[in-house]
Amino acid sequence: MTQHRKHRGFRTERVVAQYLSTVWQGACVGRGSGKDIVNVPFDVEVKARAGFQPKAYLAQLKSRTAISGELGFGVIRLNGQGEDARDYAAIIRLEDLLPLLILRYGHLDKEPTEADIDRCSGCGSYMIRRCLTCQPTTTDVSNAIYLKKSLMDSTVDQ
Repeated sequence: MTQHRKHRGFRTERVVAQYLSTVWQGACVGRGSGKDIVNVPFDVEVKARAGFQPKAYLAQLKSRTAISGELGFGVIRLNGQGEDARDYAAIIRLEDLLPLLILRYGHLDKEPTEADIDRCSGCGSYMIRRCLTCQPTTTDVSNAIYLKKSLMDSTVDQ
């Protein structure tokens, strides 16, 4: 690996940590083996490589999160992207994404119709019953973690 690519990778970790610190104030780059970003309640693997190897990224995360029990995902800075972490791609195992989707969208007990869709008077976002954009930015993830474990144990009806 050239020095340029190595420094680009280190810089990408710092950019991602700075972006995450807008919500988790202590977020910073971790050094050594393990999580790339520390002081956050999940495991982040940051990549800024020319080659795209999603299977390897997911395997690396799975091996770490199998031990820690944390949610894991990869953040990938693609070639040509600048230093705005909001534009970076994220990769996550579908098994890990499902509880988050249920947490966000599980409030629907039937397929919504056109009549169910409305605009939020607070922020203007489209919503069904309640606005999920205006909800507090901190969400209790214990229900999602419990649901993920239940899905893995097959104790939840699917």
